[in-house]
Amino acid sequence: MKLPTPLPLALGAALLLGGCEVMPPRHGEVVVRDRDASVRVVFSDQDRALIRDYYEERQRRLPPGLAKKGKIPPGHAKRYERGAPIPQGVPYRALPGDLERRLDRLPDGYVRVILDTDIYIMNTRTRVVLDIVRDIVDD
Repeated sequence: MKLPTPLPLALGAALLLGGCEVMPPRHGEVVVRDRDASVRVVFSDQDRALIRDYYEERQRRLPPGLAKKGKIPPGHAKRYERGAPIPQGVPYRALPGDLERRLDRLPDGYVRVILDTDIYIMNTRTRVVLDIVRDIVDD
C-alpha cells in the first residue's frame, strides 16, 4: 500500500485551521502543533515606526500652544493591558485610513483602535487586547 504524499505545511495548516488560508504573516507568528494552531498578532517594529512618524509629523504641524492641548496626561487615561478585554460600551476610534493603509494587514477578526492616547490591536469578537502602542495619539 502506498502512503499518501505529505501535505505542504501551508495546506496542512489550512486544513487544521478549518480551511483558512495560511500564508507566512508579516504581522506576527504562526505556530502549528499537531491539531492545534495559535496566532500571535502584534505591532511589528516597522508598524510602530510608521505610527510614531505619522503622529510626530501631525504634532509638528500644530502651533506651539496647541501641540499638547487636549492630550490626556499619561496615567490619567483608563489603560487596558494585553490579554484583558476592552469592556462593551467603551468608545474607541479607528486609525486614520491613510495610516491604516501603510501598516501590515491584520488577520480577519482583528482591528487597530485608538483609545485616549494609546493604539491597541483588539480581537473584534472577544474585544481582548493583543498589543499596545502607548502615549502616541495627540488628539
